[in-house]
Amino acid sequence: MDNSSDGNIVYKRWTVWRVVSLLLLLSIIAFWIWALSPLAPQGHPDKLNDPAFAIAAKPLCADAKSSLEELPLALTTKTPDERAELIDEGTTIYRDLLEALRLLAPDPNSDDGKNVNLWIDDYEIYLNDRDQYAEKFRLGKDEAFVVSPSIKGDKWVSRPIDEFAKANDLKECLVPLDV
Repeated sequence: MDNSSDGNIVYKRWTVWRVVSLLLLLSIIAFWIWALSPLAPQGHPDKLNDPAFAIAAKPLCADAKSSLEELPLALTTKTPDERAELIDEGTTIYRDLLEALRLLAPDPNSDDGKNVNLWIDDYEIYLNDRDQYAEKFRLGKDEAFVVSPSIKGDKWVSRPIDEFAKANDLKECLVPLDV
C-alpha cells in the first residue's frame, strides 16, 4: 500500500507474477506438509514388506559367497584362458544361487515378488556381463569389466542389486567383486 500525491491510499494490484509466486509458495508449503505427514510413503522402496524371503536367502547367499572366496582371484591367473575359467566358475556359483532364489521368491503378483524378481533379473544381467567379460579374455582382449545398465534405469546394474541387498539386510548377496 502506498500513499498517492493527493493523500489517498493506493493498494498495489495483484499482478500475474505475484499470483504465480503465491501459488508456488503455497504448493511448496503443501508439499512439505504432505512429505512430513504419515500419508507419504515411508522407508526404502526396495525394502520387502515380508522379511521371509530375505531370511531364507541370507544363508544361500552366504554359501555362494563362501564358495566364491575359495576360488583364487581372477587377477592372480597367468593366462587369459585361466582368468576366463575362474570368472566362469564364479559365474556358475552365482547362477546356481539365482536358481535357488527364484524358487524362494514371493508370489510374482505381489509387490515383494515384483521387487525380488526385478532384483534377480538385474543379477542375471550382471552375470551375463561376466560371461561377456570371460569371452573377451578367451579372444585375447584384456579390457576393463563393463557393467550394463539396470532394468530400473540406473547407470550400472550393480547399483540396484546392492541397494536391494542393503535395504533387506542381505550383505551376503552384494555383487561379487572377484573379477
